[in-house]
Amino acid sequence: MKELGDLLRRSREELGLTLEDVQTITYIQRRYLEALEQERFEELPDPVVGRGFLRSYASVLKLDPDVLVGMFEGLTRPLEVPDDGAMLSERGIVYKDIPIGASTRTPGDFLVVVLVVLVVVGGLVGAFYALQEQWSRLLESARESMRPTEEAVFILPTPTPLPTLTPTPTHTPTPVYYTGVTVELRITEESWVQVFVDGVKEFEGILRPGDEKHWNGQRQVAVRVGNAGGVEAIVNGKSMGRMGQRGQVVDQIWEKVEEGSPLLLTLTPASPSMP
Repeated sequence: MKELGDLLRRSREELGLTLEDVQTITYIQRRYLEALEQERFEELPDPVVGRGFLRSYASVLKLDPDVLVGMFEGLTRPLEVPDDGAMLSERGIVYKDIPIGASTRTPGDFLVVVLVVLVVVGGLVGAFYALQEQWSRLLESARESMRPTEEAVFILPTPTPLPTLTPTPTHTPTPVYYTGVTVELRITEESWVQVFVDGVKEFEGILRPGDEKHWNGQRQVAVRVGNAGGVEAIVNGKSMGRMGQRGQVVDQIWEKVEEGSPLLLTLTPASPSMP
């Protein structure tokens, strides 16, 4: 039994989505989506990237990502036999049930909702026309009160001279000096991202279009992305362009080799673990 894979496939089919549709939405290559649905986890770049792909897939299927990641980790970790002798499934895990059922609404309920909406809309339309008519009468009354009489005298105000604008002196921007490695990521397409700064993991998660994140390291900044074509890297103020192709998993490491001059190391495809 492939409980996790069957859950993904059934949820996708109930939403009327194909693997190509999911690939277009998440930018995850189809072969990785098939590996998740068929539980061929050895075909994924590594378990960390697999969890990132599974969270993106779960968000499209409107499932709880934490539940699916828990199932995934149970399938990929070594088999453990509990002390209490509880019964385990064939692959060593008892799965949580995620109910996916059809709506319990009846055609009659839908008709009642439609009638209520029509009544509300009709009331709003009637109120709008009544308010418009009242507003027209108020405007006409205001025009009558503002019409000048024969004795009215119009006095034009004396124009006030405009103040003389003193130009504001421009300031020359202070140049920026980098003492370490500063990496900024600009996201144009959704991508899973993992970042290590000086050997310590500082971030792991999904970034979406419009997000901008930056990290500062004394010696090194290492970045792994699941959709390299949707991520632009700027290192010490200089754009390095997109980190790779759409749907490609890429590792890149920037290290400081001398003052103000970071060195780019690129590993493609991604290695099994981050440095």
